[in-house]
Amino acid sequence: MPVPFIDLSRLAARVRDDVLPAWTECFDKTEFVGGPRVATLEKKLAAVLKVPHVVSCANGTDALLIGLQALGVKRGSKVALPNLTFWATFEAIAQLGAIPVLIDVDPDDLQLDFAQLKAAHEVHRFDAAIMVHLFGWTSANLAGIRAFCKERDIGLLEDGAQCFGVEVGGQPVLAEAEVATLSFYPAKVIGGAMDGGAITMQKEAQEKYVRSICNHGRSDHYAYAHVGWNSRMGGVQAAFLNRVLDELPAILASRRSASEYYRSRMAGKPRVRVYGPPAGVVENGYLNVMTVEGKKGIEIVEALKKVGVGAARTYPETMDTQPPVAATGAIKFGELAVSKRFCESVVNLPLFFGIRDEERAEAADAFLAAIE
Repeated sequence: MPVPFIDLSRLAARVRDDVLPAWTECFDKTEFVGGPRVATLEKKLAAVLKVPHVVSCANGTDALLIGLQALGVKRGSKVALPNLTFWATFEAIAQLGAIPVLIDVDPDDLQLDFAQLKAAHEVHRFDAAIMVHLFGWTSANLAGIRAFCKERDIGLLEDGAQCFGVEVGGQPVLAEAEVATLSFYPAKVIGGAMDGGAITMQKEAQEKYVRSICNHGRSDHYAYAHVGWNSRMGGVQAAFLNRVLDELPAILASRRSASEYYRSRMAGKPRVRVYGPPAGVVENGYLNVMTVEGKKGIEIVEALKKVGVGAARTYPETMDTQPPVAATGAIKFGELAVSKRFCESVVNLPLFFGIRDEERAEAADAFLAAIE
């Protein structure tokens, strides 16, 4: 049988019997926007992530837009971000009329390069920055980046779309983030039944502002304090996510086991590099990330697919190469060589909740055969 790159049905089947009655109740009570299940979800998220305030929203991209606004980003603001990330990170800055400042990533942990961040700020004096906790771990320089931004009054938004369950020093990675965002796109570690997102923050005043921005800038019924967005979650999505959150220990155990399996299988293999968390960071097993010296990633992926093994390339292109970038006035700091080189050769093997031992073994065997 083919090995899928991802199979969401395995988690869906696990929660189905509990979710369907909850969905029926949502329909019976027409709990379609907001409601008690959404409030419960926000409380559960706050407890799991150890943050004081969580506001849900319609999707992870909206979370970025609103999180940036909570930090004061507006038209003309300069916002630093890594050149290696998903397009939504760049897109949110551009949609606010702000100016993206593209910075390279660290060659070891693939996160925002701290030295480059400091050097870029000396030249461009950006107002805010987005640190993306990419691939299921975070930066070895997390504390340094946070401290640097605080000292220089740089608003720091932490994009946590891929880091649910990541721990640093025994604590959830977002516990001390000033403002952070989540995505509940179905393929995430905690994935929903549709698009969904959330914003976390430390201050009550920020929560009040964010709730208003998510609901058209409302201050009262038919009264408005801000120009906001329509970005709200309903009971149907919250019911699913509440149940999935109960499975977090099992989800993390399955994903981490698969990630470690691939790492052990590739240990000592010449030319193969398996990326992973820096010291002191516990990954969530979101993604298997590898490169092969002297091989283009696309060649390996095509070979794997020919033998029935799902594979992907996250990400095959950097932000600076995307055609819409030119119209945004984006600033490209330095050569951005690390991110560009990585994108040419990256390969991802199947990794998802419920992947079976024989599936990951077949994927590893096919990968090793493809690079010979």
